[in-house]
Amino acid sequence: MTTGQKRVGVYLRVSTSQKQTTLNQRMELEEVCKRNDWNIVEVYDETISGTKSIDDRKELKRMLKDASSKCFDMVVIFSACRIARSMKHLVSVMTHLDEVGCDIYSHQQGIRTDTSMGRMFFQLCGVMAEVENSIRLDRQKIGIKRAKSQGIKFGRPKVVDEEMELKIVELRHKGKSVRQIAKNVGISVGRTHKVIKEWQPILET
Repeated sequence: MTTGQKRVGVYLRVSTSQKQTTLNQRMELEEVCKRNDWNIVEVYDETISGTKSIDDRKELKRMLKDASSKCFDMVVIFSACRIARSMKHLVSVMTHLDEVGCDIYSHQQGIRTDTSMGRMFFQLCGVMAEVENSIRLDRQKIGIKRAKSQGIKFGRPKVVDEEMELKIVELRHKGKSVRQIAKNVGISVGRTHKVIKEWQPILET
């Protein structure tokens, strides 16, 4: 490796629902790195849905850990959707990388966060994630109130009131586990799971 050569980690992902491999992504990104004289120090390759949490995505989790350990200067991806399928999750990953001083290059979008335009894109993603989250939560609250006004009953213990339902729905939307939500709200895991299951259509809106 020559002095000053940028060290990069290459992250590859395809969904389990797609009949394809990461080979095409890998070949193209290796060519990009060669053209730019970037040194690939590690490749993170996984086949898993982009909607899964970081804890469920072993290679993404390993990549973030290595970024924190300064194993490379930049993460190279084929497209932003390879990191995450929602703006919220994308911003979460990008924020982590930014905090540890690691840049991102997204090939399909042609965006590098070590440039002024790339930084602007990063900031815009954060704003859009907040807007997306606010709209989704408003829809969930409206859906719950509408269901209540229609007299829908679910037969669960009275200890779970409407305020707690809203809190459970909000925490679930933020990606919290059932156990984490139960502890936060102060009810059993079983009751928390029932509320989430009953309001699943609302959560998916």
